[in-house]
Amino acid sequence: MSQQLSRRQFGALALTGIGTTFLLAGCGTSAPTGGGATTTAAAGDAFKKSTLTLAWWTNPLRTQYTGTIVTNFTTAHPKVTVTQAPGEWATYWTKLSTQVAAQTAPDIIQMDQAYIAEYGGRGALLDMSNVGSIDTAPLKSSLAAGTQGGKLYGIPAGNTVYSVFANKSLFEKAGVDLPDDKTWTWDDYIALSTKLAKASGGAFTGTSWYGADQDLQIWLHQHGQQLYTDKGKLAFTADGVASWFTMVKKLFASGGGPTADQYTNDIASSVQQELFGTSKSAMGWHWNSQLTALAQANGGDLVLLRPPSSSGSAKKNGLYLKPSMYWSMSAQTKYPAQAGGLINVFLNDTSAAKLQLIDRGIPTNEKVLETITPLLAKTDQLAIAYMQNVTSEISWVPPVPPKGTSTVAQVAQRHTQDVIFNRATPADAAAAFKSEVQSLLDTNS
Repeated sequence: MSQQLSRRQFGALALTGIGTTFLLAGCGTSAPTGGGATTTAAAGDAFKKSTLTLAWWTNPLRTQYTGTIVTNFTTAHPKVTVTQAPGEWATYWTKLSTQVAAQTAPDIIQMDQAYIAEYGGRGALLDMSNVGSIDTAPLKSSLAAGTQGGKLYGIPAGNTVYSVFANKSLFEKAGVDLPDDKTWTWDDYIALSTKLAKASGGAFTGTSWYGADQDLQIWLHQHGQQLYTDKGKLAFTADGVASWFTMVKKLFASGGGPTADQYTNDIASSVQQELFGTSKSAMGWHWNSQLTALAQANGGDLVLLRPPSSSGSAKKNGLYLKPSMYWSMSAQTKYPAQAGGLINVFLNDTSAAKLQLIDRGIPTNEKVLETITPLLAKTDQLAIAYMQNVTSEISWVPPVPPKGTSTVAQVAQRHTQDVIFNRATPADAAAAFKSEVQSLLDTNS
C-alpha cells in the first residue's frame, strides 16, 4: 500500500508532509503550561516506572517498525509502559492542538519544522537541553535547527538537503551534457533548460519549478539575505524578492520551464504525478530524500545536482540542511527522563536504525549512518552520498521559522503564479509577498 503525497506535503516533511494550519484549540490562545518549558532530567531515571504516550504521523511501514522498536524497548525496560498513538498526517495536527489545549498532549511528539515554533513559542514543548537521557554528542551538528530563543524544542530525527534532480536518460535523449554543478549559474541553468526543451522536440521541458520558501531561501542567501532573523523578524528586502521573481519570469519566458498552467498543476500534484515524476521534464527541484520515490516513478537514471548560484561557486549557493522531522516532548510530561530514553533509541540505537533506515530522514549520528548505508537501496545511497558531498560546502543554519509562517510556501507560490500569469510585475509581487509575510508575523506575535 503506497501513499501519494502532494509536492506541498512532501516539501514540508521531505518524507511525508503537512498541509494544515496550526491552531491551539478554538481561540488561538497560548497552551497551558503546567510542567514548565524547561526541566532537568537525570539519565539514571530513564528506565524507572512510568507510562508514556508516543505520537507520530505515519504510513503502514512506519507504523510497523515503530511498533517493533517500542516493543523491544519496553521488553528491555519493563517498568516503562508506552502507549502508541500513530495518526494520519491530515488529522494529526488538529488532534494535537486539541490535546495541548486540554493538557493531555502526548509525552513524545513527532514534530515538523513548520510547527515547532508555533508549539514551542506557546509553551507546549519542553526545552530538552537538560534531558540527560538523550545522548546529544553525536547529534551536535543538528541541534541548532531545533533551537529557538536558546531552548531546544526538537531534535532532528534526520536531515535532508535541497537539490536539482536531473534525469540523465532524458539528457541523453536530447544529446545534452550534464552541467558542472560546482560552477553553474542561474543563467547557465536557464540556458540549459531551454536547450533541453528545444532538443526534446516537445516531448519534455527542460525543468519543472517549485517556487516555495526553500527556493526563495537559497536565492536570498546568495544575495546576502534570508527569510527570518533568529529573533523571528523579517530578514529580507522587497528588492531581494523582486530579483528572485525576475529570474523566475525569465525562466518561464525562455521556454525551458513549464507553462504557467503546468506549474499550477505541478505544485498541487503528488511527486509521482508531477512533470519530473512522469518524465515530462529533464530537471526538477526536490529534497534529496525523495530520490527513491522519483526514480521509481519515472524509471529514469537520476542524478542529484547542486543548485546554481549567482556567483558560480558551490560554496555560495545557499544550501542548508533541513530537518526532515523532529522528536519533541510535551511541556506537560511527568516523565522527561523516560521519554528521553525512548527518543535516544530512535536517534542513536543502531538496532532501531536497521528497522527505520532513512524513513524519518538521513541520520545525523555518523555511527548510525554507517550501520544502515549498506542496507539501503542504491538510490537511497546516492541521496546520502549527495548530502555528504555538499555538507562541507554548507556554511549556515536558517533560524527556525517563527510562529505564524507555516503557510509561507503557499504564499510564495501564489505570488509566483501572479508573476508568470502576468497579473503582477516582479516588483509588485515582491512588495505584496513581504507585506503578507509581515502580516502573518504581526498576527501571531
